Order: sequence, then structure tokens, then C-alpha cells
Amino acid sequence: MLGNLRISSKLLIMVGLSVLGIAMVAFVGLSNLRSNLLEDRKAKLHDVVLLARQAVDLDYQASKKAGLSDAEALEKGKALLRTLRFGKDDYFYAFNAQGLVQAHPSPNVENKNLYNAPDSDGVFFTRQQIELAAQGGGFVAYRFPRAGGTEPLPKISYATEFKPYGWTIGGGIYLDDIDAIFWQQVWSIGTLVGVALLLVVGMSLLLGRSIVGPITGMTAAMRKIAAGETATVIPAQERRDEVGAMAQSVQVFKDNMIEAVRLRGEQDELKKKAETEKHGLLGKMADDFEHSVRGSLDALAGAAVELRTTSNSMSTTAGEASQQATTVAAVAEQASANVQTVAAATEELSSSVSEIGRQVAQSTRIAGQAVEEANRTNLTVQGLSAAAQKIGDVVKLINDIASQTNLLALNATIEAARAGEAGKGFAVVASEVKSLASQTAKATEDISAQVAAMQGATTDAVQAIENIGGTIGAINEITTAIASAVEEQGSATKEIARNVQEAAQGTSMVSGNIGSVTRAAGETGTAAGRVLASAEELNEQAAMLRSKVDGFLVNIRAA
Repeated sequence: MLGNLRISSKLLIMVGLSVLGIAMVAFVGLSNLRSNLLEDRKAKLHDVVLLARQAVDLDYQASKKAGLSDAEALEKGKALLRTLRFGKDDYFYAFNAQGLVQAHPSPNVENKNLYNAPDSDGVFFTRQQIELAAQGGGFVAYRFPRAGGTEPLPKISYATEFKPYGWTIGGGIYLDDIDAIFWQQVWSIGTLVGVALLLVVGMSLLLGRSIVGPITGMTAAMRKIAAGETATVIPAQERRDEVGAMAQSVQVFKDNMIEAVRLRGEQDELKKKAETEKHGLLGKMADDFEHSVRGSLDALAGAAVELRTTSNSMSTTAGEASQQATTVAAVAEQASANVQTVAAATEELSSSVSEIGRQVAQSTRIAGQAVEEANRTNLTVQGLSAAAQKIGDVVKLINDIASQTNLLALNATIEAARAGEAGKGFAVVASEVKSLASQTAKATEDISAQVAAMQGATTDAVQAIENIGGTIGAINEITTAIASAVEEQGSATKEIARNVQEAAQGTSMVSGNIGSVTRAAGETGTAAGRVLASAEELNEQAAMLRSKVDGFLVNIRAA
């Protein structure tokens, strides 16, 4: 709450609290003064009353020693008490238990019963003194006129008991002199307090003006400076107190603000220059990146197209190889049937030599055809092997392109980190390019594995076809042997049967080998399909990579 008050208000509050504090101190001091004066009078009154009782007691003891009667001793005691004085005009008195005055300086008062006599305020002062004396002594405050006067004045009495005479001995003092002393002190202290308050208020006003005025001026100056009026003069800088230090601080603030305005202008110029250089650098980076990546992407797309074409060709070749193998199988089955026919003909050799010659000639022709078909199949499979080798070279090229793309993505990430906040988009695209390069490398690894499998299959196919050629050559030799056997009919029957059995086994081997060729051709077709799918995926990845790179270049040039 105090933080919302003005300094002048706070100073007024301090002055008010100071005045209140001084007044409270004066009030407490005066109250203590009156109380101390009263207690001092009561202590003196207590002591003199006890001394009076002691004097009466000593007189009583002396009367007893002198052999006086009680009445004589009593009268002697009264005479003594009448003469005792203290202060200026203060005296002692004595009452009996019924309130009858036994001794008093004024003869008119003696022998009066004051037990039920009240003062002007209704206080039964005699009765209270008798009661307190019986309890060991005490003070009674009341009003009573001075001797020869009629105006009741404040008075206080102390009463104590003297048992030998049955008295209550008392003495009193008037308090009007205490009031005079008190009010005299009130006047003196009030004068001092008034002078002190005037000094405090005056000094506070001067202090407030010396603080509030300069601070108000500095506040106005700071507002002008904040509004851009840097030519404003800061007041109170010549002072050597805290206000002067504050004014000097405001001057420093003003100088710093002028310097800040100058630095802000320089910073704006540097920012514009840096922005221009940044755009130029980003444009050059985009051009360099486009030049380096675009060629790789074009090569990657071309390799994907070539891989797709090669895989289509390989699939077609595998289909043709399968078809040729089916033809060879049919020929082999036909050869087997012919061998069975030859076996049957051997049983009727004697009646069918001419038929045997015809069948042998036909077998020779079919074997020649089989040799030709085997040679063609061998050439086809060798072409398939060469195509697989070419696919492996293409896959290697794709893998090299993916590695180069990955390297370029790493360089782009480094450049994005150097660019800071402006290179965040560049970093995201570079990360995407790197991810695509990794996917491309993985796809090329799959293609390499498929190509290796296809090369293995074509090698098996070449070996099988060579076996078929050998088998067909054996068939040709068998048919030649059959021809010789026909010419040598005398010893040929058993030899023909044996050779026919071997021919049957050979045809079975041919059928089995042709089945292997068919399976190899099927596997080659499947591998070619996988290569084609990988080529399609590679083509899609290349297109996606091209799109990402184009978007990246657009963002870089727009930054």
C-alpha cells in the first residue's frame, strides 16, 4: 500500500507519526510525573505519621514510667499530638473508634464526632481512616478546606492505629500544590514539544521539497527521454546526496539510450546486410545443391528405367527359355516313345527290319533337332546370364548414386546447422533426402540379392543344358550304333535290346533335366518379376526424391 503513495504523502505520514509519538511521550511523561509526585507525597506522609505515632508511644512509655494515671497520660499524649507539625502548615489528629476527635490543632474541632461526616464528594473520610487503621494502616483521598478557608481542596490522609489509647492517628496533605507543579511542568514540556514539532515540521517540509522537487523533475525528464527527446536536461546532477546520485544515474540512462538508438541503427543496417548476404548464400547453396543432386537424380531415374527395361527383357527371356524347355521335354517324351517302339520292334526284328531302319533315321533326325534346340537354349540362357550381369552393374551404379546422395544429404545437414534458425527447413528436407537415399540403398541391396540368385539359377540352367546336349549326343551315338546293329543283324538282337534300355534311361534323364531347366526358367521369371518390382519402387523413390529436392530448393530460395 505504501508503494502507491507519493513521497510527499509518505513524508507527511512520517511527520504525523513523529508528532503523535512526541505527544504520546509527553503524555506518558506527564502522567508519570503526576504519579511520581503523588507517590512521593504519600511516602513522606506515611513516614511522618509513623513518626508521630512513635512519638506518642514514647510519651506513653515515659508517662507509665513516671507513674501517671491513664487519664493523665492520655491528656499528655493529646497535648503532644497538638504541637507536632510537618511541612509548612500540616498537622496530626486522632480519632477514637466512634469517630470522636481526640486531638486536633483547632480547639473547635476537638470532641466533634466526624464518623458520619462526608466531604463535598460524599466520601466518609473519618470512617474510612478508622477502618484502614484497624487493618494496619492506609490512605484515604477526599476533599477538605484549609484552616480558615471554606473551599474544599483535594487532600490525602494516612491513618494508623495506636492501641494503648484506642486512637486512630492520622495526618494529611493537600494536593493542590501537586496540581500546580504538574501544570507548570505541562506548560514547560508543552512549550518544548511545540518548539520541537515546529522544527520537525519545518525540517520535514524543507526535506520534502529538496527530495520531491528534484525527483519530480527527473521523472518528467525520464518521460521525455522515453518519448525520444534525448536533448532533455537532467536536473539536480550537481547535488552530492542520493538525489544527485539518482540524477547522475538518469544521465547515464540518457547517454545509454542515445547510444542504444545509435547501435539500433547500426544493428538494422547490419541486419539488412546480413539478410542480403544470407539470401545470396542460400541461393548459391540451392544452385550448387541442385547442380550436384539433379545429375544424381537424373542418373538414378535413368538407371531405374534401364533396370525396369532389363528386368522386362529378362522376364521375357525366362519365359522363352521355359517354353523351349517345354518343347525339349516334349521331344524327349517323343524320343522315349520311339525307344519303346524300337524295343517292341526288336521283338519282331525278323519281320520289321525296314521299320527299324525308318525309326533309326527318325531318331537321328530328332536327335539332331534336340541338339539344335539345346544349343539355342544354351545361347538364350547365356544371354540371360549376361543380362543378369548387366543388372548387377546397374544395381552397383544405383548403390553408388545412393551413397553419393547420402553424402550430399549429410553435407546439406551440416550447412543447415550452420544456417541456424533459417536452415531448419533445409535440415528437414536434408533428413528426408538422407532417408530416401537409405531406402534406395536398401532396395539396391535387395535387387543385388535377387540378381545374385538369378545369376546362380542361370548358371544351373547352362549346366543343365550342357547335360542335355551331352545326353542328346549319346542318343545320336546310340542311333548310329542301332544302324550298325541293323547292318550286323547276325549278332545284334541282344545288343539292340541293351542299347534300347540305355536309350530309355537316357530319355528319362533328358526328361528330368528338362524339368530342372523348366524350374530354373520359372525361378528366373520370378526373379525378373522381383527385379521389375524393385525397379518400379526405385523409380517411385527417385520421383519422390526429385519432388522433395524441388520443394527444398523452393524453400531455400524463398528464405
